[in-house]
Amino acid sequence: MIKKLFRRGPRRPGLVVAAVLAVSAAVAALTVGPLDAPAVVSDAARDLGLVAQRPVVPVSPGRCAQLYGARCYGPVQINRAYGLDRLHAAGTRGQGRTVAVVMPFHNPDLAKDLATYSRRFGLPPAELEVLRYLDAPTARIGDPEQAARAQEASVDVQTVHATAPAAKIIAVETPSDLGGDLTGVRRLIEAIGWVAAIRPIDAVTVSYGVSEQNFAERAGGPGDYHLLAALRGGLESAYARGVTLIASTGDWGPTGPILKDGALYKFREVAWPGSDPLVTAVGGTRLHLDDHGARTAPDQVWDDPGGYGEATGGGLSRAFGRPRVQDRVADVVGDRRGVPDVALNGAPESREWHYSSRYQVLPKQRPGWVRVAGTSIAAPRLAGLVALAAQQAGRPLGDIRPALYAAQGSPAAGLTDLITGTNTANGVPGFPATPGFDLASGTGALGDGARLVRTLARAAEAAPR
Repeated sequence: MIKKLFRRGPRRPGLVVAAVLAVSAAVAALTVGPLDAPAVVSDAARDLGLVAQRPVVPVSPGRCAQLYGARCYGPVQINRAYGLDRLHAAGTRGQGRTVAVVMPFHNPDLAKDLATYSRRFGLPPAELEVLRYLDAPTARIGDPEQAARAQEASVDVQTVHATAPAAKIIAVETPSDLGGDLTGVRRLIEAIGWVAAIRPIDAVTVSYGVSEQNFAERAGGPGDYHLLAALRGGLESAYARGVTLIASTGDWGPTGPILKDGALYKFREVAWPGSDPLVTAVGGTRLHLDDHGARTAPDQVWDDPGGYGEATGGGLSRAFGRPRVQDRVADVVGDRRGVPDVALNGAPESREWHYSSRYQVLPKQRPGWVRVAGTSIAAPRLAGLVALAAQQAGRPLGDIRPALYAAQGSPAAGLTDLITGTNTANGVPGFPATPGFDLASGTGALGDGARLVRTLARAAEAAPR
């Protein structure tokens, strides 16, 4: 099977969105976008077209803007913007709660990189457990697909730890890539049910997905999603145990990669498992912060003003009908499942610092400190928020969407109703942010994390056990 790292057209300097393609017709592989593979940039000198040997180090947002043309943030700015610093100072740090991050392949430096990240940003040592489901193999540095998976794992666990620094993190590593046949996807979803059965888990976060249409193409008929339906067992098992299931919506805007040749669909398309009726789907926004984390402008939908082909995923499912939790927004979603449910920072104009010592998906770049964008930093941040709320509630939250939809766009509940931006990208008309629920930002953007945590905790406390 021939695989390649897919790059389309001109991109912002240093921005990489990796899409794993299986282009062998004989194998008829599924195309997986990393929806959320890390968007990685080099050091300032390389971005400016110069030659430099000096390693990258995190700099202030203002300095980042001078060097790279856009601000980039660390946990200090992000946590202040979302009010998480107040929660942490008051003792809500995720104690006694657990978040699972599920990702293909083993990253042998996951704990070491997390420790480096924590020291740099003044976070406490993390409680990290690594579980290799079915003896997951180590990601090969020379394989860009496997390296992207390993680097994504570092990004996800670091994001969870920055959000809920006292929560336990379980990294569940699966044995197969998501490209190729259905085996990799099946193993990843199986692992969700497996870890929920052997460990007490509050939330599971997944930063990858497959275009729904890929399943229909593989099945050989329009609208045939029986192959997808057969994979849902792990989600159903974990959901029944009260686990909050979280997945990102992707970085292609309102479309995604087709099955065979790696081009993008010319029509609207969403990705699974984010589109699953049991999953909370997380889209991306853009934050505008000063060096201290104070907002300098309202949040907005992650859009694509430069025409580079990256924007938050969002739209209507072809595979799933409207779940009951979305009945109150039937005027927007009709009879289909709509995504996202909620949105957090993820835009390339508001990247975040992360550390990966071994794996780097951009050719000729040195591993180390990187700036990351994508809904892959939005999903694990929501998982961390779930851990904080579960601490306050003293119990797992389960499905958080009823609370989100009841509170949609309410500042008092911690949400902000976005009214600017659209996820139009790649020549496919997207969905604009509008007053109320929309298919670009869902029930709204995270505005005040302390208030949203309280909202989710109170909803869980009021629910029957």
